[in-house]
Amino acid sequence: MASFRRALASVLALAGPSLADLVLYNQANEFTTLAEASKGFAHQTFRSSDIVAPILNVNSINRHGLDDAPYIFLGTVYGQMRAGPMILDARDFSLVYADQHYDNSYCSNVQMFNGSRHLVFWEGIHNRGHANGYGLVYDENYNLVFNVTAQGLGGALADMHEVQLTPSGTIIFSAYWTIPYDCTIMGGQADAMLMDSGFQEVDPVTNKILFQWAASQYFSLEDTHARYTEGFGVKEGSGFDFFHINSVQKTDDGNYLISSRHTSTIALIDGTNGHPIWILGGRRNQFRDLSGGRATNFGWQHDARFYKNQSHITMFDNHGEHTGYCDGPCRTRGLHLAINTTDMTVRVVQEYYHPSGIDSGAMGGIQTLESGNVIVGWGYTPSFVEYAPNGTVVMSVQRGKLGEGFQADMFAYRAHKGNWTGRPSWLPSAAVDAPHRTTENATVYLSWNGATDIASWAVLASPYANRLSGFENLVALANKTGFETQIFLGNRSSHRYMGAAALDKNGAIMGSTFVIDMHNGQPVLMPSGIASVWPESEPMISNKFGILMIVGCIVSMSLFMGRFFSRRLHWTTNYETTKYERIESEERRIE
Repeated sequence: MASFRRALASVLALAGPSLADLVLYNQANEFTTLAEASKGFAHQTFRSSDIVAPILNVNSINRHGLDDAPYIFLGTVYGQMRAGPMILDARDFSLVYADQHYDNSYCSNVQMFNGSRHLVFWEGIHNRGHANGYGLVYDENYNLVFNVTAQGLGGALADMHEVQLTPSGTIIFSAYWTIPYDCTIMGGQADAMLMDSGFQEVDPVTNKILFQWAASQYFSLEDTHARYTEGFGVKEGSGFDFFHINSVQKTDDGNYLISSRHTSTIALIDGTNGHPIWILGGRRNQFRDLSGGRATNFGWQHDARFYKNQSHITMFDNHGEHTGYCDGPCRTRGLHLAINTTDMTVRVVQEYYHPSGIDSGAMGGIQTLESGNVIVGWGYTPSFVEYAPNGTVVMSVQRGKLGEGFQADMFAYRAHKGNWTGRPSWLPSAAVDAPHRTTENATVYLSWNGATDIASWAVLASPYANRLSGFENLVALANKTGFETQIFLGNRSSHRYMGAAALDKNGAIMGSTFVIDMHNGQPVLMPSGIASVWPESEPMISNKFGILMIVGCIVSMSLFMGRFFSRRLHWTTNYETTKYERIESEERRIE
């Protein structure tokens, strides 16, 4: 046991500083300058991965008031049309997962299928206001389970606005397609083209269409607030977008709650015959407003969802000026309504405004969390905000400049919080800086894109590429910090080969990297095969965890030294790095 203690002391002495992702806290001016210097997209890169991560500015946060869901889900564009789903750690806003090889990505969130969590999102080609693409469903190993799209709509594919799994194991997506239509009532031609929109419900296993709905069969051109102009699709190769469906939710009793942007209505659609059961808002509103007009004057809204057994509805109300419902300047809001379909009344329960008083002309979403908190993605405005049930802001984050109107690539169409356990089928990644072409005074960079349960990293080194496993080869332990953990190895070892293992909170090995040849910094084409990092006589898991805690404390104490070690970031200004903060293992609290 004494030899174990001496060996452990040697390892602890080598546990050098460990750095993590960059996040700004309440530094809006610095963030704006950084964004302007990087074409609007403040971002950072990593040594161990080619992933590009956004730099976020946390304008305010009350950690005691947050919902405890551990992850934030966004479908985002990363600049220069690199897009894909993104998962952030809700505790420190570091990147957890990103897949950036798509042209466009929307509606990224976690949904249940057959009792298991799945990552669901849309990808495809985005046209003005609608899109053609595919609904993708991935399991927790990031394996593709389903890839579905629309059928029988003249070549139209699944639209970006909605991809939803249902409790019965089906999938629903919105769709847009053109049909010949008499548009003389709008000043158009009798043989004009109409951009129709609706949705399909499909069995993802057989690809069989179970239900299909088209707006033109149940709504009239007289219902629209859209103008018959080119901006609403009146041009060659397109059609007048009179309805513009942007959300669909299937109810437990088999009906469908839909949102129409261009008619400014929420409607419940009968799941047997397609007819509207009732219509809320717009020209055909059927509800008596108990809140002086504030419950029915929404416009250009998105993401309508039932809440509390269909007695409440939430939506993102863009409050578009084209509806004429604004008494004064329009103000975008998250909106929570209570509806009574017996008395046909509706009232405002809560309104959620952006803390900076900004608006969003398009996109946007709202999610009610288990705690009763609400998270709002502000659409064209590159921000997401979490609110307490009473409307108090408990978190406000931006990923682009605020108050600039639409910014290409920067929008936050929808933001969700939830649980996720990512178990990637690929190996962790490693990169090194080796000034002596050995582990001596080398810096190791470690990441595992998509893995959620890493607590710490173990670095092992050896003169032999095939003999890395075992406690005798352990040269450093460090707590995981952010997406990429950076570890300085010091001068207590000088070996040619190294590998690293990701450890969970109990010290068990989750996965290990390829072997890295320190002579050239390149991976040897063989897994490191690390099967053990603990001595055979070492006590069981509880003591392993205690050791990790000791290591974590020592690493945290040495973090201040990390500011002397640079990280490769996309700096294009001469800003001093002291103006920015790195996430440390002890989270900084800002109340």
